[in-house]
Formats: sequence, C-alpha cells, structure tokens
Amino acid sequence: MLPDGRILALSGTTVWAETTPRSRVFISLGDLPDADFNEFGASFLKISPDGYRIAVGNEGGATFGHFQVGIFSLPSLAGTWFDANSFQAAWINERFLALTAGDFVSPSVVTAVDTFSADPAHPSIRTIIDNIGGASGGIAFDEDKNLYTGNGFATSGPSTTGTVKAFRPADWRAALYGGPPVDFEASGTVIVTALSATPLEFDASGNLFIGGADFIGGGDINFAAFISGAAVKSALRGNGPVDTSDPAQVRKVDPDPAADSAYNIVVNRARDEVYLTNSTSHAFVYSAR
Repeated sequence: MLPDGRILALSGTTVWAETTPRSRVFISLGDLPDADFNEFGASFLKISPDGYRIAVGNEGGATFGHFQVGIFSLPSLAGTWFDANSFQAAWINERFLALTAGDFVSPSVVTAVDTFSADPAHPSIRTIIDNIGGASGGIAFDEDKNLYTGNGFATSGPSTTGTVKAFRPADWRAALYGGPPVDFEASGTVIVTALSATPLEFDASGNLFIGGADFIGGGDINFAAFISGAAVKSALRGNGPVDTSDPAQVRKVDPDPAADSAYNIVVNRARDEVYLTNSTSHAFVYSAR
C-alpha cells in the first residue's frame, strides 16, 4: 500500500495504482521491464517505507530456478532485477530489503539484500538469521523493529510448522553489519504457532496477521489469524506464546468457507483495512473503520 492508502497491485507484469484512496479505480503505471515470471506470478510486491520504490519477487521465474528480486521506482518503474533467492520480503529501511529464503531440504534463512548494490547479478546479500528448521515463512517488523519470521513447513525442526519467533533489533542488526547470523532454533522468542507462518503483517496498532495453511501436516487450514497487539506484546515480554484457542487473543476468520483456503494477507495501515485473498478471484476486505 502507498503511504496515503492507495492500493498498488500487480497483474501479470503490469503495475496498477489506485487513483485516489478508496476510489477502487485503477490506472496502469506500465509493465515491469524484463520480468521473468512463471504461471504463478510474483511471490510478493512490497512498497518501500518512503513510498518511492517497490520490491517484487519473481518466484524463480519461468524455470522455477532463477530467483530474482526487482527494485523499481514509482511511478516510472525504472529499475533492475537482482539475483537473490526469496520467498517473502519486508523492507528494513530505504536501502536494505529482508528476504526469507530456502527450500524443503536445507534449513531456511533470512537474508538482507543491499538494494544499492552496483552489480545486480552479484548483489551484496547478508544472512541475518539462519537454521530455520524447515521451509521459508513470512517476515515482518513491528514498530520497535523487532524482526518476526517463521517456519513455513517443518523438516529438521525442532520448531514446528507455523512457529513464529521474534528477534530483538540488537541481535539481527549485528548480523546485518558483519556479525554472525542469529540461530532461529536456538534463539528468539516464540510468539505463536499458527498456519504456515506466512505471510506475516502488522497493522498500525500492533496487531499481527498470519496467513497460509498446513495442508500437508494436517494442522491449521481454512482461516486467517488476527492476533491482538496485546497478546503479541505479552509473548514478546516472555509470558509464553499466544494461546490460539483464546478468542480474546486470536480471531480466526474464514470469509470463503466453501473453498479450501490458504489466505494471503495484505494490511493497509493508512486505511485500517486488511485484505484477504485465496485461490479464487475474490478479495475480502476487513475494515476497522
């Protein structure tokens, strides 16, 4: 979402921008140059904190093996593609973009790509969290710059599918600037275990939103989790993980009960809106106003 609340969307390779907040009228900004997508499209579109650039993941491209992250200016779409493995992303600041990356064989990691790198084929990429015992999950930062990421599908563990942990700024920033990566399994604070921990999004009030599903493991499916900011802060203070069975802490929503859903979630902080999408062509809007 743009800082004023206008929606930015990607359809195929075309970037669309809402004309004014809540107009639901979109204009094309053009096509992403040299985009290499497969039939599943982009894995993410993230707007920089200042609203002047976007980051786009190509999901491995047509071969499913050439992972790139595009960084493009708004509204011109001038920019380039950086070679970088990625699944989900969150901007750290105007320069660094945090990426979750991995596969179903090796432990996953969180990296940070320097979007000012001079060589797109060999950008500066630093591992800030490693040894996630499974596939990549989502990534998000709260207002205090605590980093949240999770295990998207447990393999080596010991964390389980959907485990979301938080990491203090002092720890992951040390890794960003040359220190060793933070060990996910040995460090961090468990916040909650829900769905497949992806994506992760915060709203302006500190509420945490989690999507995905545990289709293979027989766990959570067919809802998105809305977790209260108070419950997140309590877990962060060391009072134990969020109790997902407590409706005062977690609201489970399923706007499309007819479908087996793994919901994608996008939060519009300026509008106090949350958008849920699944495998259908529908988008479901939850508003706090």
